[in-house]
Amino acid sequence: MQDKKNRIDYLVNILNKATNEYEKGHSPFSDKEWDDMYFELDKLEKETGYILSNSPTHSIYFQTVSELKKVEHNHPMLSLDKTKDLTVVESFLKNHNWIAMAKMDGLTCSLKYINGKLFSAETRGNGIIGEDITHNAMIIPSIPKKIDYKEELIVDGEIICTYNNFEQFKDKYKNPRNFAAGSIRLLDSKECHKRHLTFVAWDVINGKYEYLSNNLTNLTTYGFTVVPRYINNEQDPTFSCLEDYINAIKKWANTENYPIDGIVFKYDTIKEYNEAGRTDHHFKGGIAYKFYDETYPTRLRHISWTMGRTGVLTPVAVFDPIEIDGTEISRASLHNVSVMKETLGDCAYVGEPLEIYKSNMIIPQIYSAGPKYNYGYVIANGGVSANDAPEHCPICGGDIDFKEENGIIRAYCDNPNCEGKLINRLNHFCSKKGLDIKGLSKATLQKLIDWEWVGSISDLFKLHTHQSEWMKKTGFGQASVSKIINAIEEAKKCSFDKFLCALGIPLIGRVASKALHDEFCCYEEFRKAIDNKDERLYNIYGIGEVMINSLLEFDYTEADIIFKKYIIEPTGAILKAVSKRKIPKILENKIFVITGKTKIFKNRDELKNKIEEYGGKVTGSVTSKTSYLINNDTSSQTAKNLTAIKLNIPIINEEEFLTLVTPPNENIEPNYLNSAT
Repeated sequence: MQDKKNRIDYLVNILNKATNEYEKGHSPFSDKEWDDMYFELDKLEKETGYILSNSPTHSIYFQTVSELKKVEHNHPMLSLDKTKDLTVVESFLKNHNWIAMAKMDGLTCSLKYINGKLFSAETRGNGIIGEDITHNAMIIPSIPKKIDYKEELIVDGEIICTYNNFEQFKDKYKNPRNFAAGSIRLLDSKECHKRHLTFVAWDVINGKYEYLSNNLTNLTTYGFTVVPRYINNEQDPTFSCLEDYINAIKKWANTENYPIDGIVFKYDTIKEYNEAGRTDHHFKGGIAYKFYDETYPTRLRHISWTMGRTGVLTPVAVFDPIEIDGTEISRASLHNVSVMKETLGDCAYVGEPLEIYKSNMIIPQIYSAGPKYNYGYVIANGGVSANDAPEHCPICGGDIDFKEENGIIRAYCDNPNCEGKLINRLNHFCSKKGLDIKGLSKATLQKLIDWEWVGSISDLFKLHTHQSEWMKKTGFGQASVSKIINAIEEAKKCSFDKFLCALGIPLIGRVASKALHDEFCCYEEFRKAIDNKDERLYNIYGIGEVMINSLLEFDYTEADIIFKKYIIEPTGAILKAVSKRKIPKILENKIFVITGKTKIFKNRDELKNKIEEYGGKVTGSVTSKTSYLINNDTSSQTAKNLTAIKLNIPIINEEEFLTLVTPPNENIEPNYLNSAT
């Protein structure tokens, strides 16, 4: 054992020295020599469990620069002509082979690889001169640092922040686009690393194929995340018009949680694209169809305040009604006091001009505000102030406490018995994100509060005592009340992760609750970990320090009573927590991609959970590292299927997947996958 530890010490030391020399432009080893030592180190660490803190197998090298240097691009990084008229797009594409791609909403950058190694990364800038962001590109997981391609390769794409990753930053930043653009330009790569950015490739400047679509597919073999895309194919009856391509790409982007603001159409033949030429502003071989972020003018009427389940008061801008995409809009959230002041200024007033848009064509947002956006409205000096925060809670009249957390100011109601907190806690507990109790809508819950039958979450489980009286209430009857009572009884049978999510602990949603369930298995073990501040809390993937503090600070008094008295955990949960049931990791080191509709599993998430339970990993894109693509339509001509075929990756359906995890001669009923574990 000591010999192996000595060897680990030696390998860590020599590999770190080699890395430092490489960054200076010198390398004492060939790529093969470095890789051989790296893999030897990785093997020894797994065998011995002896891992040094500075081991290159577990270290990320962060770099801080004093400024972003200006660099001249080795190719023009120009824009594309834009339109909102599909007939213009149809005319442009006529008689050409073309490819349709999602127009990613982030910051364009270009990566350069020399001899298989990432050499540089540059922002688009003005199209001719950009900024060197190599220090940050080195720490973005979706940017390969080494590729199996020895010639020079230049890849253009977009630095984005997915909607999932933006959730934890949305209170401080307006949108994922601005957040990504600012984050990739940070001088400290350690700070950039915390922002969870993603690089999505959409062009290859010097690829080896004559079609852009082939070059993009080839990028997946090197580990790149490639833009959602489709090529036009007259033999494929799937898409009959441009709207079909647009809708399919929207759906694909939505599945990946990508922020997009349109569709890019390009000539797929690279020779045709280059021969089309360019202006000083844009290339002529492509066109962008824009469908997001069209703004509409209006003016501010006043600011109202709504309450969340934790007592946070959220400012909401109320403005003159406008019509966007066929619906009338008159309200938009301002998120918190800090965002409100940043958006409207310190002296917002009634009649202040606003520009409104629908984020992702769904959520109304304020794009800009202030006199410079005046669209004909008369602005009177000394107008009535519109953004003074209330001195008292608009629901209960209690005192308001303004707290600053991580530079963000929020308003809280101090009254622990505020009815606004109660209705929102109850509504969350009964919602789909909680225990999904059918029939207990927010309106029904409010009536139960008004009748003084419900004053806490615990009271929900006593509603059967009011059943006969409830049936006589206007708007209710025997059938509806019985359904609600039965739904409450059914909700009692749940795993603790669903219960945990239903409690509405700040920052703890479905994903975090599932991660805690996977670690502790049952509520009792979880509560022991909280009370003892168990170190396992600090080693759960996806659970950060801020989330841990939220878990530790939460008051579980009522939750403990409810769980002990009413909740029925699945059979075996306690035993599993004690014994940590050893599920054979027969899918370890296997990488799966899931696409299409599921038949046996309820949804893709359930299939993903089963794969991970057996030690496998699920990713979103088919690459050379993918072990299996799961698609019930194994003969479809989707991009993922075609990529899998090209890379000789097996395409299997759900039944075939089950044979991978099922012992021979063991029959599997359809409910096998839905049973409690």
